Amino acid sequence: MMRKHILVVDDDAALLSLLKMRLESAGHLVDTTEDGWDGLTRLEYGDHDVVLLDYNMPGITGLTVLQHIQERHPSVPVVMMTGQPSSEVAAHALAAGARACLVKPVDAVELEQTVQCCVGTPAKSGRIKRHDTKSMGMRQGKDR
Repeated sequence: MMRKHILVVDDDAALLSLLKMRLESAGHLVDTTEDGWDGLTRLEYGDHDVVLLDYNMPGITGLTVLQHIQERHPSVPVVMMTGQPSSEVAAHALAAGARACLVKPVDAVELEQTVQCCVGTPAKSGRIKRHDTKSMGMRQGKDR
């Protein structure tokens, strides 16, 4: 496995701590922030391989942060995280450019596999549970 530099942006301090611990134990370098604007600043001055981003944050939403990342750093993959397991949230995130959308609480194996897949390296055996428009039954942006 290759060591990756990961930026995690989520307003939940306890979750940030847990994700940091999990990702660092997998050998990654991890930066965390509870604020979307701070996340954008860190991305501007850091060399991050992937961003894990909360969908619903106060101040600036995850979708808005994602749009800024797509404009300024289109090569940096973004994985959206949400506590709302709905096809609408996943569809919005993927349509805005997220590589995957994970439902919290995020499983440690699922998290590592998703990070590895986003940066183009093979993940360990197992299945990635990610929401995309096909698996969510979405057809051309419309629910069933």
